[in-house]
Amino acid sequence: MPKVFGIEHGLYTLLTTLVMVGVLLFLRKEAKAGKLLDTWFRIGGGVLLAAIIWNRLSIAITRDNFSNLLPGSFCGASSLFLALGLLTLKRNHPFFHSVAYIGLIGGLITIIYPEFIGQGDSIFYPMTISGLVHHTLIVWFVVFMLIHGYIRPSWSMWHWYPIGLAFYMIYGLFLITVLGYDDAMLIHAPILSGTPLNWFVMGWLVLLVHGVFMLIYLGVPKWKKARA
Repeated sequence: MPKVFGIEHGLYTLLTTLVMVGVLLFLRKEAKAGKLLDTWFRIGGGVLLAAIIWNRLSIAITRDNFSNLLPGSFCGASSLFLALGLLTLKRNHPFFHSVAYIGLIGGLITIIYPEFIGQGDSIFYPMTISGLVHHTLIVWFVVFMLIHGYIRPSWSMWHWYPIGLAFYMIYGLFLITVLGYDDAMLIHAPILSGTPLNWFVMGWLVLLVHGVFMLIYLGVPKWKKARA
């Protein structure tokens, strides 16, 4: 059975990191050639959408329950929302500032500590591998978007982030009250049993992390320019 920080987890992380570097080099080459990357990002949106659909179907088939097809977690919802955004919206749309950073934080945490990795006898158990893939892809695409200016962090766009968090809560309440989910978006239960890490605490934590990221992302270039 695969374990967190075990051999299969390590090999998966190493392999996907190498693939990510390869894709980064390819996109860099395309950008240097003067080609617009919008088409590649739309293709990426399609790939991410396929990954989250694969994950949701794997869960539904394994559990023989198709009533909860829509993702009820922050990461699953972020993958779905970002995929639809990449397929339909232009670069640096406010929508991206509402969902991308949440997906990046959640995806990184899950890749580092995929608590669901022991669901089956192999990492290729459908629920496991599809979950790893969609978490990995959302991290990739947000990183690619930041590097190539498809999303440009700025204080003028910052307010879309808490607005996005509020939308996640509305979406979670819809899943619970209308579709009958037991829980969604950590509304009823914390992310780790026995801890205070519910939606309210996690909301403030991700706002804090995002604020630190903004200070570094926007402050370091100014600091370098001042020293030049």
